[in-house]
Amino acid sequence: MPRTLTRRRTARDTEAYSPADEPEEEHGYADEEDEAPTRGSRRGARQSLNTEEAGTSSRRSRRPSRDEDDEDDEPAPKVGGKGWGSYEKTKQASSGFPDNFKATGESVIVHFLDDEPFLVFLQHWIERKGKKSFTCLESKCPLCDDAGDKPSQQVCFNVVDFTDPEDPQIKVWQVGPMVADILKNYAKDKKTSPINRDDLYFSVRKETKNNKTTYYITPVKERDLLDDWDIEPLEDEDLEEFDSKAYDEGILQVTRRSELKDIVREILND
Repeated sequence: MPRTLTRRRTARDTEAYSPADEPEEEHGYADEEDEAPTRGSRRGARQSLNTEEAGTSSRRSRRPSRDEDDEDDEPAPKVGGKGWGSYEKTKQASSGFPDNFKATGESVIVHFLDDEPFLVFLQHWIERKGKKSFTCLESKCPLCDDAGDKPSQQVCFNVVDFTDPEDPQIKVWQVGPMVADILKNYAKDKKTSPINRDDLYFSVRKETKNNKTTYYITPVKERDLLDDWDIEPLEDEDLEEFDSKAYDEGILQVTRRSELKDIVREILND
């Protein structure tokens, strides 16, 4: 039977997502000794939205139907709960921001929901109190032109995180160019393309030694999930629901140019 999934949708009516104030390492490689999976079924990839159109669509107002009026008279549904499970569930629901997937020293299985990045942007990292990461405006950006700061490329994918195999979570994996290049190579290899194929998963682990971080990103065949990882593969219903709740570029927070100029003055006055 398919899992019962409770996930957040993109926060359209709340403040936009701000990338985590934690720089992503840009060192990594794939473990090429592991066998790549064979080609399996391909599901329709969710189309990326045009960046210029993001956030411009408006929701049409309409009069409530009779059924909607009747619903207002129904008894209030039971809400809330007890225990740490309810705490985590309501904590996520109240945030509106996507969770970031973070690779650790332990291998974790992920499944990609995108066949390509759903968001690519340039990000400034400014050492200061408070917020440190800022989206580069690219054209007439005060942090570039006035502060002389060089932005780094950030690449985002929707992934299903199996850290808890019984409760997989949809998350955003924000990576730098080195990891993105690894994923791009997999996306171009006929044995692992597209990377969001139904029968394809990846194990992800990072290792840090002497201030150098290496990423191990290895394809895992669906048929090996249960035997090697004790993980049940996602069923079609699970995939469809996760796909319907995937994030798009509307999550990106862009700071006003005037605020960036204030930050430049703050930097120059220090």
